[in-house]
Amino acid sequence: MARVALDLMGGDGAPEVVADAVVALDLDALDIDLVLVGPPALASQLLFARGINVGTNPRLTILSATSGVLMNGDPLSHVRTNPNASVLVAAGAVGAGAVDAWVSVGHSGASVAAAVLSCGRVPGMSRPALAVVLPATSGPVVLVDVGAAPEATANVLTQFAMAGWCYATALGIPDPAVGLLNIGSEAGKGDALRLAADTLMQERLPALGVRYTGSVEGHDVATGARAQVIVTDGFTGNVLLKGMEGAVGWAAQQMALAYGNAIPARAVVAGTATGDFAAGMLLGVNGITVIGHGAGRPNEIAACVRMAARAAKSDLIGLTQRTFSTLLERAR
Repeated sequence: MARVALDLMGGDGAPEVVADAVVALDLDALDIDLVLVGPPALASQLLFARGINVGTNPRLTILSATSGVLMNGDPLSHVRTNPNASVLVAAGAVGAGAVDAWVSVGHSGASVAAAVLSCGRVPGMSRPALAVVLPATSGPVVLVDVGAAPEATANVLTQFAMAGWCYATALGIPDPAVGLLNIGSEAGKGDALRLAADTLMQERLPALGVRYTGSVEGHDVATGARAQVIVTDGFTGNVLLKGMEGAVGWAAQQMALAYGNAIPARAVVAGTATGDFAAGMLLGVNGITVIGHGAGRPNEIAACVRMAARAAKSDLIGLTQRTFSTLLERAR
């Protein structure tokens, strides 16, 4: 059984779309106890309108929070000055051990700040990193970071490489190779940050038993042949991720037009958005934190909850943290 907190107030369509996601979850079959975090009266009303009576459902409870975080607001300021914000209450439940994991599709910056404040960072991580698992022709690829740290140093990128390698290993990817996202794979390519990070990774990663393949390019993210963990700063990673999402949408549209049938192409896109690739996992914090897309639909938010539950049941982040700590010990 996994206990998962879900932020009712996060996301472009919150709270209604989050309530719709609860309906899409078969909690008994999934063996999940769901804690919906938001104003109790509002949560009860939304669920009752959808045929769910909280009082008679042992799998579902409500944890009181008064407000969400505006998507255009200052996330850190809001979290620090609003102790009853839904992201802070949900993350705090993980930090206190009341739940095993938490999910939000709201402001990603606020979610990261809440996780760090409530759960704390893993020793050795300067800042957390948001990792996503992407489908690729040669197997899944872990891309890290995709938005938690828009600015990074060579040392931070090396930490991300180690954390991403731990995550990929915990996911069962055998002997994952690490690559640094760059504008070319040849030696000497890239800006000052990439050059410094490449030098540092060459020095540190092989000594820790981590295969480092050097610089990789954008197309390597889609193939997964040269590296199964691809590292970059959060600004570049977020732009890349959203560019890939747009390209997939365009390709699906063109396939639908070419074959006169949109159903197969839409099914492929939907399967990606509601499967193992539904959301990002925040690495480097002492608690399972899943951050989904703000525009996520009910079935996509439900997939985020399933992803969090699987991570909790397998102690995915705990394994990642322990492995990362071991790597740091070897590096000293």
